[in-house]
Amino acid sequence: MRFVVLAFGSAELPAGITLGSVDTATSVQDRGVRDGTFEGPAWALTGIQVVEASDLDAVLETLPPTGTFEVRPAW
Repeated sequence: MRFVVLAFGSAELPAGITLGSVDTATSVQDRGVRDGTFEGPAWALTGIQVVEASDLDAVLETLPPTGTFEVRPAW
């Protein structure tokens, strides 16, 4: 399964990648995980990565212990 990890902020994606809706987003801030998109002040996008993983939990295990991330399924 393909996921996109935003290290926080923008909807700009590499060509050919379509994100799942915000209803499918999982937000991670300093290892605190919750369903849905990140809510808060505007943050600059510091990174984006397309990840192949068996499931969402496998992606979450790879994230650093601090930082703000949004993880969504992608096709």
